[in-house]
Amino acid sequence: MRGRTVAAPLLVVMGASLLGACESIPPPPAAPPAIEFVGIPGENRIGPTAVTYVLADGGTLEVEMAGYRVLGPADWSGELVILGSDAEGLFVASFMTQGGLPDDCYVENEVGIDRGSHIESRGVLWRKAPSFAAAVSVPTDHAYPAGTRFCFDASGEITTTIAR
Repeated sequence: MRGRTVAAPLLVVMGASLLGACESIPPPPAAPPAIEFVGIPGENRIGPTAVTYVLADGGTLEVEMAGYRVLGPADWSGELVILGSDAEGLFVASFMTQGGLPDDCYVENEVGIDRGSHIESRGVLWRKAPSFAAAVSVPTDHAYPAGTRFCFDASGEITTTIAR
């Protein structure tokens, strides 16, 4: 009888340790976002209620700030800007280039989960480019190693990952 008293708490501790060791990956968002705009603005004019992006072709895009969730710099700046919507609502995502990385790499430094033809980051499914190449392969529905960076191209697709 005494052996059972000792064994039961040991099993509970072992079970809790094993559960804690398992990676907890949430289910993917329901669907990829609807992308409304992808562009590389030459200038960002931030007003009290709207942001105006001046585009390379001389055109402008004005975005009312109300109702958007901001993915990236909180000041609406960015060298690559993506406007879209998903099950959570409207969003604006912006990405910057980073020294030491290719000039055409607009980098995302947040955690990424492989979702087959997409990578989930910040709760959004971002499409992989047809030429996508991963520095480190991970199984579908698993997170990339900590510190992995994701390169977006000018069309808003992820072209490669860069290992830490």
